[in-house]
Amino acid sequence: MIAVDVFHLGPVGALRALPSPSLGTGPDATAVRLGAVHRSLTGRVTIDRLAVRRTWALSWPYLDPTVHAFLDALHLGIVPGPLWLLDPQRANRLTLAVAATGSPERTTTGFTATAGTLAWSAAVPVSTLPIAGGLSWAVPAAGGQLAHVDPVPVLPGETVTASAWVTATVPVRLSVSLYDRTDALLTTVQSDPITPGAGGTRLTLPLVPGATAAFARLALTVPASTATTLTTAAWQLEAAATASPWSPGGGAAVVAVDALTTAYPVPGTRATALTLLEV
Repeated sequence: MIAVDVFHLGPVGALRALPSPSLGTGPDATAVRLGAVHRSLTGRVTIDRLAVRRTWALSWPYLDPTVHAFLDALHLGIVPGPLWLLDPQRANRLTLAVAATGSPERTTTGFTATAGTLAWSAAVPVSTLPIAGGLSWAVPAAGGQLAHVDPVPVLPGETVTASAWVTATVPVRLSVSLYDRTDALLTTVQSDPITPGAGGTRLTLPLVPGATAAFARLALTVPASTATTLTTAAWQLEAAATASPWSPGGGAAVVAVDALTTAYPVPGTRATALTLLEV
């Protein structure tokens, strides 16, 4: 069984579970806004939000030499990247842009549709969601598929659940495509077709990735029918058997090892502090 409450770190397809960090000093994840702060002549503040990047600080008072050697290899750059971190305290592994369905920049960047017209819209299937909007997809009569572009890591054998809020008057399937570490397609798992209706429905799909699965992509599929407009918001992929309340994403991140400090409190162990920067 895969523990869902531990950090995983390493190249995709070879993510390694880390021991539980020290309870007294962490773990710590600090999100920093990148951008200037401007003031007008009247004192009004304008804040630039070019991006938000996080820094993780993990520490262990007693770390065995094998785990320390792995972290040392990452720090020295002798393990091929990119390196991924799975943060168990952030349930949604999708990126912020995908999880919030384009809301950070009010664009469709990060999504692709095989047919029809895709636009960002302020219309959200469920108005209580803490989100600015979602995607409006004009689907032709021939149907089509809407998916996000960049995949996110999954662990072989873990139970994951995908979910998305959707409004549509035609049947819709939620699917998850699984890929190996080279991004070659392995299989696609689909939900039963559901007609969400005008009020919006959260589609969910639990699955267990196979032994060679490393990446996952979510998609919505509409079969051939009458032309229609579908709206969707608040996508999520999490390590759970059922869908939890939506969260903004960022549970999986590409990182770089910034610092690794070591002390030797007891022979055969390492007091270790690891600093990771989001790329």
